Amino acid sequence: MTVPQQSRAAEGDVQRRRGKQHQERPKSRRVAPRGHWLLWLGAILVVTFVVYLPSLDNGFLNWDDNQYVTENPAMAQPGLHDLLTVPLGGNYHPLTMLSLALNYRLSGLDPASYHWLNLLLHLANTALVFLFVRKLSGDRFWTTVVTSVFFGIHPTHVESVAWISERKDVLYAFFYLIALIVYLRYLDTRRSPWLILTLLAFVLSLASKPAAVVLPLTLLAIDYFRRRPWSASVVLEKTPFFAISIAAGILTLHTQRLAGATAAAQLFSPFKKVLFASYATAMYVVKLFVPVHLSAIYPHPPTSLKTLAPKFYVALAAVAILLPTVVYLCRRVRVVLFGLAFFFINIFLVLQLFTIGGSVMADRYTYLPYIGLFFALAWWLDEPPGSTAARLPVKPLMAGVLLLLFPFSLVQTWRRCDVWQNTETFWNDTIQKYPGQIVDAYNNRGYYYHSVNRVNEALADYDLALALNSKVPRTWMNKGLVLAELGRRDSALICFNRALELEPNRTDALNNRGGIRLQKGDLAGAADDFSRAIEIKADFYSPYVNRAIAYFAMGEYEKSIADRRRAIELRPNNSTNYRDVGAIAEALLRLNRPREAVAEYDKAIQGAPPGDGSLGGYYLNRSRAWWALRDRTKAISDAEEAQRLGATVDPAYLRGLGRAGEHP
Repeated sequence: MTVPQQSRAAEGDVQRRRGKQHQERPKSRRVAPRGHWLLWLGAILVVTFVVYLPSLDNGFLNWDDNQYVTENPAMAQPGLHDLLTVPLGGNYHPLTMLSLALNYRLSGLDPASYHWLNLLLHLANTALVFLFVRKLSGDRFWTTVVTSVFFGIHPTHVESVAWISERKDVLYAFFYLIALIVYLRYLDTRRSPWLILTLLAFVLSLASKPAAVVLPLTLLAIDYFRRRPWSASVVLEKTPFFAISIAAGILTLHTQRLAGATAAAQLFSPFKKVLFASYATAMYVVKLFVPVHLSAIYPHPPTSLKTLAPKFYVALAAVAILLPTVVYLCRRVRVVLFGLAFFFINIFLVLQLFTIGGSVMADRYTYLPYIGLFFALAWWLDEPPGSTAARLPVKPLMAGVLLLLFPFSLVQTWRRCDVWQNTETFWNDTIQKYPGQIVDAYNNRGYYYHSVNRVNEALADYDLALALNSKVPRTWMNKGLVLAELGRRDSALICFNRALELEPNRTDALNNRGGIRLQKGDLAGAADDFSRAIEIKADFYSPYVNRAIAYFAMGEYEKSIADRRRAIELRPNNSTNYRDVGAIAEALLRLNRPREAVAEYDKAIQGAPPGDGSLGGYYLNRSRAWWALRDRTKAISDAEEAQRLGATVDPAYLRGLGRAGEHP
């Protein structure tokens, strides 16, 4: 079919307009064949996979992994309603929790599947960066390859990939990058379905991590880079994005306030926050080129310091001078301004200007923002002869820097993956980087040492943590647990009392202090502690069981039975519920209600696993219940079974049953 000349001309005008929006590709640079692109993408993914291989045999850490997975009852008994509606750790990210629940369903507490999925998501993100940059840059070869390869292998990204709890990082980035790619498609076609898909990807990204709230600003930055004219329609099409972003921001602030995540923000003055933000900005740029001395935590200076270290003021001066200088000198270099905008848009919320977490900065915060900086740096490698960049030493300088950074990143990323091998290697590295500075590091390493029965090392770490800050209730509580295990009850009681002085409503401290009082024979005091813990947290399982023990010892059998039944209600699928049932049966026997006791002992015997040491006692007590019901045959049968299972049966009881010749 012959195309009219006028139509061809019109089509040419459209193509010219699109070409201009794509930063008009120089004629001297040819577009690489499709197979060529695929080969490079495959090579980048292979290199990224190989350099992250050490992460695949890593385990769980006691830094958030316990809260998210190993000690999270929602993993073992996932309820869709709870996963979709209950915030965790001060954040609302239901899609992340669903993905972790999927891992749990596949492999339980075997960490391999969690690490595999994290790495697969990172590889997918690396491919998405490749596609996004290629489309955004107009098929610039080195811009695409360099940006995506450093996204894949940069050492600061290890934290997002090798840490199971940072599933939210790789998952939100996955949908975020899809949104950017689909938005570029929308700009090319101006068809509303692509904009709707962008909005959908944005919502999924938000459901993975609240950090995605800045995506509407990133879309505006892309509009700027594509030279899209500002108009009412541009603002109107972004309205749903900003509405969702604002709603998500309000929800995040609310959940963080409930979790106490914003309380530390009041500890520092606005000027100090500016110093922290400047320091973080400067160090993010430094670590882009020199990724050394990486740490899971970069600690804040002590709040007692009136004047911060000189490095903070130097960073403020550097940012205040260099950033405006770069912006001014590159005011006509759109790619540099876009790269800076992309970086700051995606890192601004975590520069500690508004909230203060445990660190002044974090490696994981660079996961998406570094795309903007690498994009701006790699752009110069594609500049053709005769361009402005060719008359300046920018291109060889960038090539030299990136060539040096490439092998260094490979080695550093490989080594950094092993730091996340297990809890001990992880906290050892953090403490080595910042000795005597991070309370949480000593506290969490001490908790690990206690879990593997290295109690002396645990006590030493808790003492170091308390020397750094004696006002952390969790440290006192953890130290008390170790002392209680060692039989040093009075010292443990002091620790639990101190924890409760600092945090009166701390339910685990109340429960543990009640346990010590129970061991020391203070039954009323123990019951009071357990009752307070239950009043504060009505679904706290342990205090019900412990208060049941106290009530039983006090002769309050009805109350003991009620607490045991409540404990079973809280954990209906708990494999040890047979113990609570057996305790209920014993209380019923004490209340002279043998028929009810027999029914409960039946359940306890059925629920106990073969070889359980309590089975003999259950049969013996059920024998006593049958005897109280005047059923001699069943009483004798259960007594014989109790003997067979190794229970000590009083010869006088056997004689009373008419089996005088039987001996235990």
